[in-house]
Amino acid sequence: MIKINLLVEARAARVARASWISLGAASLNNYILLGLIILGLAFVGLRYWKLSSTLASIKAEIVVNQREYERLKPIIAEVEAFKKKNAELKHKIEVIEELKQKQYGPVRVMDEVSKALPDLLWLTNMGYAGGNVLTLQGQALNENAVANFISNLAASPFFAEPSLKIMSQDDRGVFTFDLSCTFTQTPREAAPAASGQRS
Repeated sequence: MIKINLLVEARAARVARASWISLGAASLNNYILLGLIILGLAFVGLRYWKLSSTLASIKAEIVVNQREYERLKPIIAEVEAFKKKNAELKHKIEVIEELKQKQYGPVRVMDEVSKALPDLLWLTNMGYAGGNVLTLQGQALNENAVANFISNLAASPFFAEPSLKIMSQDDRGVFTFDLSCTFTQTPREAAPAASGQRS
């Protein structure tokens, strides 16, 4: 019986020791788990604090930028108005330049034709059609005046291909002519006119 009791006591001691070890192991696991939870909460708290600081900084920057925008708003409006006026002025300048070019064509034609007119010849009609074709009708006191006029037109850098369509003489000895030539806004290299043909 004593022997049995010793065995029972030894068994009881082993069970008590095993339960204490398992209790200690469970307690250690709880501490580890608690430590991990505390570390996780600390990380989340730190991360939240950093994000809150960043958010506060961004909000402060937004406030500063909003104040700067409000300060610059009238200047921006002036710049936009200036850009609009500048575009309108550019458009007006383009229209004026276009009108000048259109006006310059007939003025140049009249000037060049008047330079080419010799003595004893006058024009009765002049037409400037599309395609830069110029038609000229006039009268002259002799054939040489008509020939000089055609030669002067050919020598001008603004006229090309003068061609006499009709020339007739009436009973008073006056020559009537009809000729055409091409006028160009871009002058070509002028051919030298025959001496004495231009007055």
